[in-house]
Amino acid sequence: MREIYELATDHALAATTAISKLNRKVLGAMSHQNNSRLNETLLGQFVASLGADINAELVSRVTFQYQEQSERLHREAAEALAANTLFALKVESTKKELVDQRAKRRRATSETEKPLVIHRDLADPSRLGLPNPTGHAASNDGKIKGPSVYMDLDFSNLEMRLFELYPSHGSDNIRGAFRCANVSSCPDYTALSYTWGDDTKLRQIYFQNGTELGIRENLWLFLRDQSMLISQPKLFWIDAICINQSNIHERNHQVNLMRQIYARAGHVNIWLGQEDDDSDIAMDFLACRAKQKLKCRGLGYRSPWSRQEGRALMHLCNRPYWRRMWIIQEIIYAKDITIWCGSKSCEWSAAESLYLKMKSLEDENWQTHHEYVVQVLQSSAAVMIWQRAHWRHPDTTAPSLLTLINIFQDWQCTDIRDKVYSLVEMASKDTAVTPDYSLSAHQLYHDVIDKSNGPRSCGVLSQILGIPADDLNIDKPDL
Repeated sequence: MREIYELATDHALAATTAISKLNRKVLGAMSHQNNSRLNETLLGQFVASLGADINAELVSRVTFQYQEQSERLHREAAEALAANTLFALKVESTKKELVDQRAKRRRATSETEKPLVIHRDLADPSRLGLPNPTGHAASNDGKIKGPSVYMDLDFSNLEMRLFELYPSHGSDNIRGAFRCANVSSCPDYTALSYTWGDDTKLRQIYFQNGTELGIRENLWLFLRDQSMLISQPKLFWIDAICINQSNIHERNHQVNLMRQIYARAGHVNIWLGQEDDDSDIAMDFLACRAKQKLKCRGLGYRSPWSRQEGRALMHLCNRPYWRRMWIIQEIIYAKDITIWCGSKSCEWSAAESLYLKMKSLEDENWQTHHEYVVQVLQSSAAVMIWQRAHWRHPDTTAPSLLTLINIFQDWQCTDIRDKVYSLVEMASKDTAVTPDYSLSAHQLYHDVIDKSNGPRSCGVLSQILGIPADDLNIDKPDL
């Protein structure tokens, strides 16, 4: 029975729901009639329910023992049904639904197909089929396929999106919804500071309105862990989710609000990624022992950690996260920070306390005689601890944008324009430029130079923007 079903379906438009129904009805009647003539009443009722003109007497002559006649049944039925205009439209609609369902299943199970990806440094969002400003979502080939994940923001009201994360209740699926709010009067939320990680590992998150969004696995792992920890929905601001990166106008607007978003967040979570290189040991040390006083031993101090702890801390403090451009202002303007690595967490104050305690010991011999102390003090994390303390000091004044670009020239980003835009809110107002992702690197260079009121040539700026000096087209000064 099953073999006849499959072969008949292959020859009779198996993709359509109506034909599949016909097939099941016919085979059911065959089995009950023990290879005799089909039950014409049953078949007639089914044909009438389809509203199509089918020769029921022709179909009823098909018997179970003749495979060839079973195939002809489906062929004749398909031809008759397709002749009916209403049914033909129904067939096409059903085909499209089935194709969309198959495509969705393939995206959910295949590691080789990349779903929708949105992140802060995406230089060309259209190449991955990002949601577009038309109000529809785009598939990987850029074709319109359904409702958009995003609704438009009211820029005049300084609106931002918040992602409401739902508790997982034991499921691996990440689910949530969007809430829009004014940046100055929004409910309490947590902002995330992170790096996106491997772009070949992508996962889906699911929204209450039935839409989906693809994100990189590093962010997905954070949300999965958080969804298992919460018992009530929790509000997050995460750039990869809350900004429609394919809408340049929206990107420009939201980047201008970044300082306010992180400064007004009730809490900021730093996500260093999954546990690795004994990171659990380092996190436990920071959480439990970083604030303890150094113990004396003779005329000196004992090592603050064991060899294993020191090595683990060194690796933790040099993770790629600490060298990303955007984290600079995210850390500086955050009110309250928790550092997460895997399932372990510690307060920012613990890391800060350890750093200041070691820096306060001026005896260089002590530093060099204790393993990993120098490496930790010179790590990328230590630089950011110092930067946060420096920038939050009341006597600190904002430098020029070019000065900041020079200080942070070795920090990294994917979109080279973010070498400038990520520092704008920290610069003095008279030298700051307005973020505009429609500008080329050349145009951005001249914008920065115009604001600086300095020499028309800046080697560091042209270098980080990837512009050869010969391409700058700098006018000669008037004589």
